Amino acid sequence: MNKKTIKNLAAAVVKSGVNVQEGEEVLVLSSVYAVELTREVVRLAYERGAKRVHVRYRDDALNLLDYNYQSEETLTDKPAFLYDERNYFAKKGGCVINIICDDPNGLSGADAQKITASRRADMRGLAPYYDMAMSSKIKWSIIAYPHPEWAKLMFPDLNKKEAIKKLGKYIAKTTRVDCDNPVKEWEKHSERLRTRCNKLNAAKIKTLHYKNKLGTDVVVGLPKGYIFAGGAEECDGVSFNANMPTEEVFSAPDCNNVNGVIKASLPLCYNGKIIKDLSLTLKDGVIVDYDAKTNRDVIKGIIESDDGAKRLGEIALVPYDSPISKLGVLFYETLFDENASCHFAIGRAYPTCVKGGADMSKDKLDKLGINDSDVHVDFMVGTKDLEITAQTEDGKTLKVFENGNFTKDFE
Repeated sequence: MNKKTIKNLAAAVVKSGVNVQEGEEVLVLSSVYAVELTREVVRLAYERGAKRVHVRYRDDALNLLDYNYQSEETLTDKPAFLYDERNYFAKKGGCVINIICDDPNGLSGADAQKITASRRADMRGLAPYYDMAMSSKIKWSIIAYPHPEWAKLMFPDLNKKEAIKKLGKYIAKTTRVDCDNPVKEWEKHSERLRTRCNKLNAAKIKTLHYKNKLGTDVVVGLPKGYIFAGGAEECDGVSFNANMPTEEVFSAPDCNNVNGVIKASLPLCYNGKIIKDLSLTLKDGVIVDYDAKTNRDVIKGIIESDDGAKRLGEIALVPYDSPISKLGVLFYETLFDENASCHFAIGRAYPTCVKGGADMSKDKLDKLGINDSDVHVDFMVGTKDLEITAQTEDGKTLKVFENGNFTKDFE
């Protein structure tokens, strides 16, 4: 990436992403491959008035060594100090920036059971952080930077240098930083997504019926007081954008009221494992059957994580003709692929997707059908022929999606 693009990426995530304020503390989670962007993010955060900026780097190769040489017991019985830093930010209301720059196949040789067990332990250890982040009580944002192996996986016919360059251009385009004023572009984009959310919320939808030729045929109930969110969110009156890029508007299903078959339309990359042709069957909200062409054991590990992992926690609507989809490539990274396609998530729901949910107890959320789990795994279901039909509380039938895109009533 050239210097201008790196500066624009940093400006996007620091100003529009976490929106750093005077006196705040900032945690940057990054990769050893993203040093240039990390340094620019730190510099800009300080210029915005950050009191302190912490950086923690990760390395694919070291992660693989941990999985290959540590026992499952060691991977799940970790010292508290490994979690204390991020949990500190949850308590202090700091900002967290996560720079994605990883090899999608980086853990392909590791034991899937070890990965799943370690991830579950991390979710439990970081529970204070995730509770605050998923309730929009701290500001957080995710952005990406090209990784050599990621680029080669996406563009195998190019040499490594050209592949990295092309991935960099795609990241810049989809995150709206290939312009002179990315912050302004993010303001306009967030307003467009907010308009779409307002229309969905005003419709008072009871159920959504998804159907396409791939085999998805599922009816999803929405909880009373559901909220579709998208674009900028608010934390103590300060706006922030959690995902960069984002094209989705999302909500939470009634996790006890989902019935039918869901077929994934794109591969899912989860913890360095690529899962193809995922299929789920649900009855009364519970996943009663599942299959996958590759890495079925990974899906098994996810679903068996806890009771909540047997249910859905998110529904997200993304037009088939979204800017990311129009690129015609698979990113092998959920941050991008979920914004090229309608998707669901297995596991935990965002409490903010129901009125008053951010301040509700887990018992109250449970009664409303807002799922809780140690996992949250997005998978894509959008296709060119996807139709979504809504039944409203007052008995109306509304077309929300037709031919893979929003109908005019919901644009």
